Amino acid sequence: MSIDILESQIARFLASEAPEVMSIKGAWGVGKTYAWNKYLVNAKNQKKIALKKYSYVSLFGINSLDDLKFSIFENMVDEQLFGRRPTIESFKKNTAHLLKSLGKKTLPIISSNASIDHYHSIISSLSFLSLEKTIICIDDFERKGNSIDAQDILGLITQLKEQKKCKVILILNDESLSEGSSIDYVRLREKVIDTELRFAPTAEDCVAIALSGGKVADLLGNNIIKLGINNIRIIKKIEKLAALLLPHLKNYEDQVLYQALRTISLLTWCYYGQSGDTPDYNFVVSRNSAFGDLDDEIMLSTQQQVWCAVLRGYDNYSVDEFDLQIARLVENGYVHENSLREEAKLLNEKILAARSEDSFQEAWRKFNGSFDDNDQEVISCLSDSFKHNAKYISPVNLDGTVRLLRYLGKDKLATKIIDLYLEKRKTESELFNLEGSALPGKIKDHEVIEKFKKKYASLSVKRSLQDICDQILAGDSCSDEEEVHMSQATVQEYIGLFKSQKGQKLSQYVDLCLKFRRLGGTTEQQDLISEKSSEALKIIGRESKLNASRVKRFGIKVE
Repeated sequence: MSIDILESQIARFLASEAPEVMSIKGAWGVGKTYAWNKYLVNAKNQKKIALKKYSYVSLFGINSLDDLKFSIFENMVDEQLFGRRPTIESFKKNTAHLLKSLGKKTLPIISSNASIDHYHSIISSLSFLSLEKTIICIDDFERKGNSIDAQDILGLITQLKEQKKCKVILILNDESLSEGSSIDYVRLREKVIDTELRFAPTAEDCVAIALSGGKVADLLGNNIIKLGINNIRIIKKIEKLAALLLPHLKNYEDQVLYQALRTISLLTWCYYGQSGDTPDYNFVVSRNSAFGDLDDEIMLSTQQQVWCAVLRGYDNYSVDEFDLQIARLVENGYVHENSLREEAKLLNEKILAARSEDSFQEAWRKFNGSFDDNDQEVISCLSDSFKHNAKYISPVNLDGTVRLLRYLGKDKLATKIIDLYLEKRKTESELFNLEGSALPGKIKDHEVIEKFKKKYASLSVKRSLQDICDQILAGDSCSDEEEVHMSQATVQEYIGLFKSQKGQKLSQYVDLCLKFRRLGGTTEQQDLISEKSSEALKIIGRESKLNASRVKRFGIKVE
């Protein structure tokens, strides 16, 4: 049933005073209760509700008809509070109205020689007698207590309709009914239920019900529709987790936000979804290549092939390090701020780099794309590209641009661009290392070569091992450049570092240097750090039995 039909049926139900029982049934999470509350409030705001009292009751945990009757009474509110939770004040108002209707002569009868339990029983019975012409929503029919029968609840609903002139809405997940309750419901629904509606909304319907307008809601809605999520509980969970992300991503490019919302939509669905077609969460977060399912060495089950088809339909989804930070939010319910921002920054730089590369390539297209007499336009375009995008242009592309400018007789501009490039990239010492594997023989311009050598020499002043460790510990992360420096330190330098420290600082340094031996998939530099620091501890351990015992606590065995 579409939401338009459901809304019109609920509007008709609320607009009439005639006693009636309506049931709304559907799968878990599709939004039966959410839709009912939304349309109830809409009707109230439009002043299109005939009856003036309303009570909402969940059957979860209710084990007797007396409890159900009293719960209907205590949750009853006037029309001003339709769609809101009952309050102490609303209960006091209901109780005062009940006592007033009983009259003074009745109070002595209630209070004389009555036990607390008897008094409660009398009040419960009287409170139910006071009910009339009330809209009553009975929710979670499938979650009723074991001590109350489904047929007794349906009998009470009939009594509310026929004797109390009430309008009753029954909400249930018929797929989760116990066998006995299901039999009772099917057997009695013809006699009890006047209108029975099955609510099976599409993803588009759920988005229309659950999400309000705005840029973020529109982006989430597109993702949800693409995935076919028709569970409003999950959609609201996606919306809530997305709201936790937004404050941390507002200073980055829009594409960072788009990827975050794309990932939070998918991973939340997979983590909380119960449908057989929902991809397994662990399967998704382990898919770090969009083409991993094409590997001949990986044999996928039929179910995994179904999941891969879903992911291919979702822009051939795979995870990166940024997505894995969002996975931590889904799993833990809170944002790991530093880690998320670090990965968001890296992703933002990749996006800017790709955009800058496009800008740089566009400048070169002006050179390659025609025989027009447009040398000034080409030069201006290349110059502007370096002014704005030097941080993302490779040294090889710098060299090519400089050599073209020299050929065109623009030596001063070539020098200016080299100096600008060095200034923009001055903190990246390894970028200027001409002995690096990516650069030997590729840089041709003499001025670029000389200035790169001078810059690298000025930036390559050897830092002490302790300084590097202090910087890593302060930032809780290790750059590639720092790993290179640590891997170049000698075993004797590691011995000197460890022996120079006492107390907690000693443990911090040792654990930092040994951490790579506990990781899988280490780099060559990380292996060297692990080997040298381990060897240093073994040498220290051989100095005495006491030191052998000391290094043993770090997992180092000394023979």
